[in-house]
Amino acid sequence: MRIGISARSLAYTSGGPTEYLIGLLDALFALDRKNEYVLFYPNKTFFGRYPKGEEVSLDADNRLVFDWLKLPAALKKHRIDLAFFPSSNMPPRIPCKAVVAMLDLGYFHEEFRMYRLAETLYMRPMIRYSARRAERLTAISDYTRQDAIRRLNVNPEKITAIPLAADPIYNVGAPDEAVTNFREQRGLARNFFLYAGNISPRKNLKTLLAAFAMAKDGLDADLVITGGRAWDEDFDRLLRENGLTKRVIRLGHIEKKDMPLLYRSSLALVFPSLFEGFGLPVLEAQACGTPVICANATSLPEAAGDGALLIDPKSPESIRNALLSLAKDPELRSRLIEKGRVNEARFSWKSTARRTLAVFESLN
Repeated sequence: MRIGISARSLAYTSGGPTEYLIGLLDALFALDRKNEYVLFYPNKTFFGRYPKGEEVSLDADNRLVFDWLKLPAALKKHRIDLAFFPSSNMPPRIPCKAVVAMLDLGYFHEEFRMYRLAETLYMRPMIRYSARRAERLTAISDYTRQDAIRRLNVNPEKITAIPLAADPIYNVGAPDEAVTNFREQRGLARNFFLYAGNISPRKNLKTLLAAFAMAKDGLDADLVITGGRAWDEDFDRLLRENGLTKRVIRLGHIEKKDMPLLYRSSLALVFPSLFEGFGLPVLEAQACGTPVICANATSLPEAAGDGALLIDPKSPESIRNALLSLAKDPELRSRLIEKGRVNEARFSWKSTARRTLAVFESLN
């Protein structure tokens, strides 16, 4: 079977869709010796990334040109039997069977203000169309699977929940010297709690900052925040209002190769997000031996298992209590580290690839 992969999301700088596609493709090429894979890239800069597959550039960095104009014709030209779309939607006029991975249905959750209006107006009908047109769907968590069944009226037999996994780089230990050097280079002299993600309303940083402000006098630690600003313009004001301008450090984008050092440098990952399709930072931190505080919301309990301290993300008091408990209770830290490692070991990209391949081959 010739399987075509829409690999446009490889062009994203970072984020869940990129991590998903990279992890899945790496594992698929290591696992599958029977099927042929054709990778459709937006441009030639990706050539050589997957030499075991056939690599095709559509010379189209614009999403609409790539999806609507170039890809359908390219699938036909390259005699594709099955097309895989890893970013929740597929364009019309696809000339073969199709599988679509549903990453999340955030476009349908208006209360979380997750995406700009223009993006939402485009993606909602595209996701609905994809749910109808694709022969099979996968979902990166059972929460997302159930959300698709409820909101898109998807037949439960058509959609399979296949969880993600942490990149293997997070399981590789780092010398204490490397961690120390990283902290010195980044100006992280004090102990700190870590938030990893972008700055947007659904990530719930407003509540996190309120909780940290309540706890700060009892904490000998700062709060470090990574990621770029998605579209929340009130973050600096929130820092001033909470009296946190000297206690919150914004690092901006951190290269993936440095993220294990950042996790290992922190007292704990604090992940109070209101909505996640899966929640990869939880597994990444657990793989690094970093305790995790995370929201008891949407898909996060699935990812965290019993290896995290779950909090009510809408309650600053709940987050404050978790911060103080983790800072003052070494035994709690040790238990969470141990349970986190056990939980993270339940997930692997090999398993994700094997289960995804089974979906592909069910249509052969």
